[in-house]
Amino acid sequence: MKLKNGTWVLVCDSGKFLLLENNGDEDIMDLRVVAHDEFVNPATSDQGTDRPGRFAISPDRRGTTQETDWHQLEETRFAQDLAEKLGRWENDKRFNDLVIVSDSRTLGVLRSALPDQVKKHVRGEVQKDYAHRTIEFIETALAKE
Repeated sequence: MKLKNGTWVLVCDSGKFLLLENNGDEDIMDLRVVAHDEFVNPATSDQGTDRPGRFAISPDRRGTTQETDWHQLEETRFAQDLAEKLGRWENDKRFNDLVIVSDSRTLGVLRSALPDQVKKHVRGEVQKDYAHRTIEFIETALAKE
């Protein structure tokens, strides 16, 4: 993958993001950190759950509702918040080109949550989980794409 100078590379998963900018050129990538964030998302059982809800199907029968997966809900919220941040950064004209590197689940949430003005700047997507990798690893992996 060839990245122009100034291209932003968003590397994320469901709980961490690393935003990098290419300070090199198309031949020699030089990714540098623009922003990063990570949040702690405990398991659903550690976030305080209650028994599943109940409802009446008929006078002599009862049903239950499925428990809320608080962990998954927070992962989705993290990706949606990240999409909002990208929208604000685009409004401030902070980037022209964007490449997204993410695991499949987070990438799916991002695709649906990204504002239309940000989608116009997306130049590529890589469906890999590199959020916990080094910048050098990411540069090498992207150069091979």
